[in-house]
Amino acid sequence: MGEVVLLTVQGGEPAALVEEGRKLLARTGATSGSVHVRATGADAETAALYDTERDADALLTLRGAAAADVLGHFEPPTGARLVGAYRAEEIVRRDYERTWADGEPSPGLSLVCLVRRKPDLSWQAYSDHWRDNHGPLALRRQPGFWRYVQNHVHERLTPDTPDFDGIGELHFRTAQDSLDGMFDSPEGQEEIIADTFRFMDNQRSTTIPTVEWLL
Repeated sequence: MGEVVLLTVQGGEPAALVEEGRKLLARTGATSGSVHVRATGADAETAALYDTERDADALLTLRGAAAADVLGHFEPPTGARLVGAYRAEEIVRRDYERTWADGEPSPGLSLVCLVRRKPDLSWQAYSDHWRDNHGPLALRRQPGFWRYVQNHVHERLTPDTPDFDGIGELHFRTAQDSLDGMFDSPEGQEEIIADTFRFMDNQRSTTIPTVEWLL
């Protein structure tokens, strides 16, 4: 659990976004970070039903940035633009054991979920439910999660930043696991979906299938 800065980005070559993430890590004195870029090829085809976000293509995460003005250090690569910037609390509900080398993408597929709360819920009620109710339920009913992260947004850092209240990361060991391991049973699927309607605005929440690069 800790504070993170999250940047959503549209456009730009994936390799250039990853390289900018590494440079941003150094410029800001951050302790660690990651870049999620939109999946392509066979993995994108497998996860096509989850691909509902149209404004952002990538997510940059920075942990422990020493620089107060992270945005002042961000230099979007050619063809890229900043979509949103958030300060959030990162809660890692399940973590993988890293076995791959530096400079290699993380195996599998990550679904980056951009979440808006139900209009009739306060932000605190939404955050409490996601953390205390939905999180444990997801760990019980969604066995395909290799890594599961909740980012609870506390602040939007630009006037134009989209009004998402949270950003989830659902990491699967393979793209196929995002289909086969999303739920443990039809009953589990029904329980999970019913619970999302208790705290999420499902019609205004979106998802990006991505490949993760650790910085």
